[in-house]
Amino acid sequence: MAGRFLRAGITNPISTWRDFQVVQHYRRAQEELRESAEPLAAAQLRIAGERAAMPLAQAKTAIEHWMEDAPLDLLASCLRPGIVELLEAAKRKSIPMGVLSDYPADRKLAAMRIDSYFSTVLAAQDARIGMFKPSPKGLLEVLADLGVSPDAAIYVGDRASVDGEAARRAGVNAVILGSSKFGQGWVGAPDVPALRRLLNI
Repeated sequence: MAGRFLRAGITNPISTWRDFQVVQHYRRAQEELRESAEPLAAAQLRIAGERAAMPLAQAKTAIEHWMEDAPLDLLASCLRPGIVELLEAAKRKSIPMGVLSDYPADRKLAAMRIDSYFSTVLAAQDARIGMFKPSPKGLLEVLADLGVSPDAAIYVGDRASVDGEAARRAGVNAVILGSSKFGQGWVGAPDVPALRRLLNI
């Protein structure tokens, strides 16, 4: 995506720079709002637009393009090695699986061709959740959809301070992918093969 910003900047330097700024402010606002009860979608967009001095409608268009549409054709090449095999193994064992993302994930999962493995896909910005991780609300909503109790679930994330903490608050055991450490309520798995061994699937 950095390369795409650079290429766009060659032909439209001013508008691309403004888009880049609003995207950066949007992502920073996400971190600031992690413990906020304010409605996320509206607050995050408002903060980003104000800080980039961009009208709200224009900021919304830029965010939708650069964060939702433009990355789609790149995502399949970003899959971690072994993830499809892990999902296939879990499917064969009839393990119910869901996704909780900070942003809408349906189109991204479809672009990676792994959407069929998940029976529920929720985002922090959905009206029924409205809070970013480490709030446990989204995770508990996913488990409710799956019909799985927290003590029977395992949550896989990639940020200990966010995913590990959300799992701890929800009473769910967690695995932090890409880590070799362990913390309160979570253990690390450096890669997908290690994760698969840990999950015994």
